[in-house]
Amino acid sequence: MRGKLMRVLVVIAMSVGSPVLAQGVHGASGIQAPNNTQAWARGGSVDAARQRAENERLERERLARLERARQERERIARMERERQERERIARLERERQERERIARLERERQERARWNRGNPMHGRSASSSRRG
Repeated sequence: MRGKLMRVLVVIAMSVGSPVLAQGVHGASGIQAPNNTQAWARGGSVDAARQRAENERLERERLARLERARQERERIARMERERQERERIARLERERQERERIARLERERQERARWNRGNPMHGRSASSSRRG
């Protein structure tokens, strides 16, 4: 009888000392601290909330990086369009100046031709008009 009592006491002592055994032996009786599972659940939800917050922060950072990259691409595209527009304007200005230069040269050529027709001796060889 004494041996059987000792075994029962050992089982009870082990059950009281171990929440896992107590839960198995007593079916989650009041041996456990009353809010242990709630505290564990809260701890889990705190960890889950912390993980959600971290994931949300990472997602916000990812979206911010994507937005910055989009803005940078737009800025580069705008700068390229502006550069092309400046080059186009500069090319048009060079072409206009070249047309004006060609028109001026043509006018000067025509004026020389008219002047030469009005002054037949002009433009002759220098030896024919030389004295002496």
